[in-house]
Amino acid sequence: MEGALTRGHRALTAAEFTADAPTIASAPYQEILDVLTTAPADVRAKAICIALDVEPSPNHVESTRAKLKRMVQRNILTEDESGVFTLTSKRT
Repeated sequence: MEGALTRGHRALTAAEFTADAPTIASAPYQEILDVLTTAPADVRAKAICIALDVEPSPNHVESTRAKLKRMVQRNILTEDESGVFTLTSKRT
């Protein structure tokens, strides 16, 4: 893929994912990124579920948290406080 993967307010560029982690550019990750782009403050996984109109059941919250953790590993998000996620400073 070339350039940016567009969806919503901010898109992940091709440089922000690799062949070993292509799912980071999939729709669920883009939706999470949209929520974080418009969030007034740091966000928890449960709040992201609610913002995406997904039932905040333990399974959904844990699935969302796993996605958030993957985004932290890719330096797309930070988790300065356990369970609280925000965009990295280069995105603000």
